[in-house]
Order: sequence, then C-alpha cells, then structure tokens
Amino acid sequence: MIEAKVDAPASGRPAETSDPVMIKAKTTIAAKLEDPASAEFGEMKRAIRKNTLGQSVDTICGRVKGKTTSGEDTGDRPFLYLVTEDEAYVVDGPAKSAAASAYRNICS
Repeated sequence: MIEAKVDAPASGRPAETSDPVMIKAKTTIAAKLEDPASAEFGEMKRAIRKNTLGQSVDTICGRVKGKTTSGEDTGDRPFLYLVTEDEAYVVDGPAKSAAASAYRNICS
C-alpha cells in the first residue's frame, strides 16, 4: 500500500485528515502520481454532485501537487475522487482528456 502525506490537524484547522474517507481519497490520488510520497493536498471539498447523467454521486474535488521521479515539481493539478467507486482522476493532460472532462463536468 502506498501512503500519502497526511498532516495532523492544527488548532483552528478542520479535522478532515482524521476522516477515513479523506484518508482513502488521498491515498488513492497519491497512487496516481509519479512520486506518491511527494503528494501535497490543497483544498478538498466533499459533496454530493450530479454527474453528466443527472445522477447523484458522492465526490471529493480538490487540488494536488507532487514531484516527478527525478524530483521536479508537477505543479498544482485538479483532481476528482469518486467515493463509492474508490476511483481517482488527476488532471495532468490535455483539456479534452477523460480526467479533465470528468473534473470539469462534476466539480465545476
């Protein structure tokens, strides 16, 4: 199992890092990166959103930064995590990629 960096909540910060769903999401998303241990998560919001078919889907949308295996920053990239399916999509390609379309259609 690949582990992602999960910071303990500081005072005044939401305790989302202790939420098992958020931890699972971070682990699944980090596994999609070249260097999973380098994953740094920005804003993450869990919500029930509608997919393109109008069905309600439990999702987490957010942003993640990482590094390549050679140590270069990948930059800040949007992601979509489907809670029930335990599937993650990190947008790292063209605007017409499946990940970009899924993020745009569900998170935007």
